[in-house]
Amino acid sequence: MKLVIAERDNKEREAIRWLVSAYSLPIERVYTAATVEEMMAVLEREAPELLYVELDMIPYERWPQATAHVRLFCQRVIAATAEATFARAKQAIDWQCVDLLVKPLEPARLKQALRTAASRSPGRPGLPTGLDAHHDDYRSLFCDFPSTASAHVWLVQAEQPALSQEVIRFLMDYPFRGRARVLPLTRMAVCLLPDLPGDGKEEAWKLLRDWEEDHHEPLAVVVMPPDGRRTVRAQYQAARRLLETTFFIGYRQVIAPASEYEQWRELDPFLTPEEQRQWIEMLERFDHEAVKRWLQREFSHWAPPFPSPEMVRTRLTSILAQIRRFMKTYGLDRGGTEREYMRIFQDILYNPVLYRIVQELILFLYRLFHEAKQAEEDARVDAVERGLRYMEAHFRDPSLTLERVAAAAGRSPAYFSHLLSKKRGVTFRQWLTNRRLEEAKRLLRQTDLSIKEIAEQTGFRTAHYLTRVFKAELNETPTAYRDEQRPKPPSPR
Repeated sequence: MKLVIAERDNKEREAIRWLVSAYSLPIERVYTAATVEEMMAVLEREAPELLYVELDMIPYERWPQATAHVRLFCQRVIAATAEATFARAKQAIDWQCVDLLVKPLEPARLKQALRTAASRSPGRPGLPTGLDAHHDDYRSLFCDFPSTASAHVWLVQAEQPALSQEVIRFLMDYPFRGRARVLPLTRMAVCLLPDLPGDGKEEAWKLLRDWEEDHHEPLAVVVMPPDGRRTVRAQYQAARRLLETTFFIGYRQVIAPASEYEQWRELDPFLTPEEQRQWIEMLERFDHEAVKRWLQREFSHWAPPFPSPEMVRTRLTSILAQIRRFMKTYGLDRGGTEREYMRIFQDILYNPVLYRIVQELILFLYRLFHEAKQAEEDARVDAVERGLRYMEAHFRDPSLTLERVAAAAGRSPAYFSHLLSKKRGVTFRQWLTNRRLEEAKRLLRQTDLSIKEIAEQTGFRTAHYLTRVFKAELNETPTAYRDEQRPKPPSPR
């Protein structure tokens, strides 16, 4: 059984999640939502058996849309409110809620409500006016009926979410070939087309051309031909999975099933230490062209099978973390550049097309380099952060000295040492030794390099010196540390 917890208060969401896990409730999966939009999206995606919802989070103007989603995609509802009023009670009655709880919540009462809802047989909820005729079509998208997909299943989505209602109006009036049932969802529409000949791609391209006669914004259409081996729900889920490829190939596309789209390929979502070093150096040099080449090489030439879009978004946020430190170095984490940074962060999280994210990130970095140069000229550079960036990029060099770091930071050795101790609580030598040890420990855990090779790659000059520092700081040898970190082979019986 699936449960969706729609509640604005993060602590209450977590408390309800804990209660579900602590007691023997027949609930296998729990999803959470902090806004009405998130709630409707999760209901649409998961079609849960049970919804816990804070009625107070739903504004008056969103009530009809929320009601439609609850009735279409959810079987049982537990409502909660901080307002013990007739109006809230009437809302709970309208939704045929299992229970209406008044905050502050009593755990025993909530537990009983969850038990009651979980044990109650699901009824067929009422539908808002105008949707009754398509009730079974909607249910076929979210329930595995035994009947198989005898119609073409299309997903139609605009790149811009604001156009979703316009797309639905267009589809409702569109002269499809034969019968057509259009099922509006939150950000897209499903079309069931039982009379369409062939694979449907030619008809889908015609639909795109007709749309673009009056609209500049692109659409994507996923076409799933009839498949006697799969249910409508399976076809719909496969179509949603295919729709995610628009992140890489863009919109203005007709997307059909293909073997290379069936699986995501592996992708490390985080920058490696070497990639982090490259970014530190590119940013330090204000190297516009190197940054552009790196981003385009990494993100602009994907070929299927694609990685998961979420992994790519995570990798982009790893780059953003390096940019954030660069901004702090030059005092740019405020004002206009801070607002631009937050806009790019939101773009990475939500922009539906990868190449647009990359282009915006490149343009942002160009502006950032200009601001950083100006900041440097205005002597607003944080000397400690600048010195730390230089140390991070060069700690592997055994000849690295305080004098070199101080010169890179634009301060005298004595003054830089004073600033470092004051702001970070460590001396130059302590920071350098700690960083080299951290890198040595990582190489001991993750590689089979010899102690001598590790010493050379971490700035310790010799294996003897690395061993001596290792024992002084960690009270054990590098070899003993490696043996402790490696998994032990199973003992013979």
